[in-house]
This record gives sequence, structure tokens and C-alpha cells, in this order.
Amino acid sequence: MSTKKGALHRLLGGASQALGNLVGGALTLALVLRPNRAGSERARKNADVLIAACRAFQAKHGRLPDTLEQLVPDFLPDLPPAKFAGPHFGFTYDVDAEATRHVLGWTDVMPFGRPYYVFEEDRWGYLD
Repeated sequence: MSTKKGALHRLLGGASQALGNLVGGALTLALVLRPNRAGSERARKNADVLIAACRAFQAKHGRLPDTLEQLVPDFLPDLPPAKFAGPHFGFTYDVDAEATRHVLGWTDVMPFGRPYYVFEEDRWGYLD
């Protein structure tokens, strides 16, 4: 009987340790991979600032800017940051060849997850 008790104790101890490892791993992943909510909110507010500046540019010049840099310094003191820094993750501003479509976007969740705003349609979208 004591042999059965010892085996059961070892089995339960191993299961408890495995469960602890599983929970610990899940918490670690949640902390590492969780979205940065404050950064996302800041990026959205900065996108609103850029949209307002583009609309002010449009009101003054009768067209949207070709680049975001055209907003500085007349409409903005400098370009606000997106959620992440860097040439591939900051704000993007795409204009088609005929300048009939202007799209502002940024990376919200790496490596994908990109909100965007289409000026001509006055609408938000989400890519990926």
C-alpha cells in the first residue's frame, strides 16, 4: 500500500509542477506579447493630429500634401511619432501616382496589424 501511496504522491507532484510550468509560461507570454495599450492610444491620437494637419493643408492649398514632411513647420512643429519608431514601423503616407488616393497608416501590432485611414473615403480600416 505504501508503494501505491508513494507513486501517487510522485504522480501528483509531477502534475502539479507541470501545471505550474504551464501557467508560468502562459503568464510570461502574455506579458511579453501583450499589446502596448498606451502606445496604441498615443499612435491613434497622433494619427488624428496628422489627419487634422492634412485637412488644414488641403483647405489652404486645395489638395492633400504629397508627403507628411510638407506639413512641417506651417501645420505642425514636427511629425509626431507612431507606436513604434523606425523607417518600417512609423507612420506611412501613401499617395498613388495620380494623387487620387491618400492613405495614412502605421504598425500597431508587430509584425502585422496595421490601422489605416483613407482620406478620400474619410474612413478607417485595418490591414492584416
